[in-house]
Amino acid sequence: MAQLTFVGWEHPIGCGGVAVFPGDYIIADQDGAIVVPSALVGNVIDAAPEQEREEHWILGEINDGAPLSGLYPMNDANRSRYEAKKNSQNLPTEIE
Repeated sequence: MAQLTFVGWEHPIGCGGVAVFPGDYIIADQDGAIVVPSALVGNVIDAAPEQEREEHWILGEINDGAPLSGLYPMNDANRSRYEAKKNSQNLPTEIE
């Protein structure tokens, strides 16, 4: 039977092989969870909209029959296709 022992507040811990420090952010959804170090939160917030646009485009490509290889992560050819689509203003600026 598993047991837990309380050892204190505001101490670093290891969870699933990841170091979690006081002040870090844990973001979770139906797909899983991530830990964002507090010092990187601004960078993650700035990068998140573009990451969402990329993943939305990748999912559309896969739904249209494209193979995952070369899309995730994007190779140079697919990156160029994505950038052209994005620059043509045919990608959503907000993802639901």
